[in-house]
Amino acid sequence: MSEAAAGTSDTVAEAAAVIRDANCIAIMAHVNPDADAIGSLLGLLLGLRALGKDAIGALQDPVPEYAGFLTGADGIRSSLDEVSPDLLICADVAGIDRVGSLYEDNLTLFERLPVLNLDHHRTNPLFGTVNYVDPGASSTSELSYRLLSRLAAPLGPDAATALLFGILGDTGSFRNGATTPGALSTAAELLTLGADTQLVAFQLFERKTFAAARLWGRIVSTVELDPRRRIVFAHMTQQMVREEGATVDETEGVAEYLRGIEEAEVVMLLKETEDGEMRVSMRSRPAIDVSAIATALGGGGHRQGAGCTISGPVDRDRTLLVETFDREVSGLRASP
Repeated sequence: MSEAAAGTSDTVAEAAAVIRDANCIAIMAHVNPDADAIGSLLGLLLGLRALGKDAIGALQDPVPEYAGFLTGADGIRSSLDEVSPDLLICADVAGIDRVGSLYEDNLTLFERLPVLNLDHHRTNPLFGTVNYVDPGASSTSELSYRLLSRLAAPLGPDAATALLFGILGDTGSFRNGATTPGALSTAAELLTLGADTQLVAFQLFERKTFAAARLWGRIVSTVELDPRRRIVFAHMTQQMVREEGATVDETEGVAEYLRGIEEAEVVMLLKETEDGEMRVSMRSRPAIDVSAIATALGGGGHRQGAGCTISGPVDRDRTLLVETFDREVSGLRASP
């Protein structure tokens, strides 16, 4: 894997060229995949297969339940064993370590093969052989659509639905700062191709089991406000998950719900993993760049939506988050 020239990014034409030269393509996304990671991976997978490419999808972690309805989701692999790709695509990966075990277990493969780095995170270090990285894009799913259009891939309703899933996920259904003209125009084109917007909206923002609704209630009951910093904290434990019979995936959307609290500019939702760590989801109003806070703690993301994983327990982690907020927040508030 070659290092890109500092501060440069390649064009969609160069990204399309490296795909045209490949026959077997392995497409990967980041650990703990979100809607954009899943949507861009599956959109590329289906689009490249429509072009006659032998395309393979792989993720370190399982596909979240709310994304399981997408065509191809049940065929995503957990390893690159017994496959022989001649091109690797990293989609929605802000840094190569974010590929997780798929990278760690295949270092020789990553060194030997060309890597297409397809991403929209402004912190991306341009780790690929070819880097199609556009921080001005709403999502990697939007970039995937641009790339597939450049390749003249015949996109059907299934691929269009996957890509719309990613765009709606990263824009919060066109409610957050990632909502750009490109997001809206791309969504319109995907609808023309047959994307099922009502199904996507239901799966992303409405669907929940009765057990999940009870778990949401338990999480909301932990809400606390730091009025000086204007931070809302909430947490979820594995005991809550077990007692309500829900799954962690079903808590997707809680942080966005809490962002509506009028007295807060920042939401920090701590979710305990089975290993006892805390996965922190951060959301903010436009004045605060939570990606700087998350990055300082080994995570990443976007200005108004980011995350990281820290060691636990809740009380110690809350102290760490406050200390990091106090250290990083200087200069993060948007100018009036």
